Amino acid sequence: MIALNQRNRDFETANHKAPNYSLLTIAEVAEHFRLRPATIRTWVRVGRIDANRIGRDFRLTWADVWACENAPRPRGAAQEARYRQSLITKADISAGMKVSVRTVDRWILSGLPTRNVGANVRMNPQDAQEWLKAEFRLLAPLFPYLTDEQLS
Repeated sequence: MIALNQRNRDFETANHKAPNYSLLTIAEVAEHFRLRPATIRTWVRVGRIDANRIGRDFRLTWADVWACENAPRPRGAAQEARYRQSLITKADISAGMKVSVRTVDRWILSGLPTRNVGANVRMNPQDAQEWLKAEFRLLAPLFPYLTDEQLS
């Protein structure tokens, strides 16, 4: 491991950035998708999502995570950072906007971008914020942890 870290530092010093090989735990993937860890373990067991076994645990890469989403794979460092945020649910949007989940369903049919995971409808918070801002001319952020700088 020390040799690998030294090699990555040497690679970075040559004006290149070392690729990000961070591995995620089952719990981290479950948090990202807003699902239970047992669901992710089942998906790994049946082969619905690829994972690497390390000892008794499984680890997943971001590429594995994005491969099971029904959405385009992020391209470039800026998009990858954006799509590493935990996804939100229809209930999150309906609670934030104080509308029904059926209204959110209609917005999805009207073009609200989704990143579906199996039968679960999920959205990237920045995508949802941008769409709602454009569609309804929202003045305040729907999600308080998103600032206008993050939306640009």
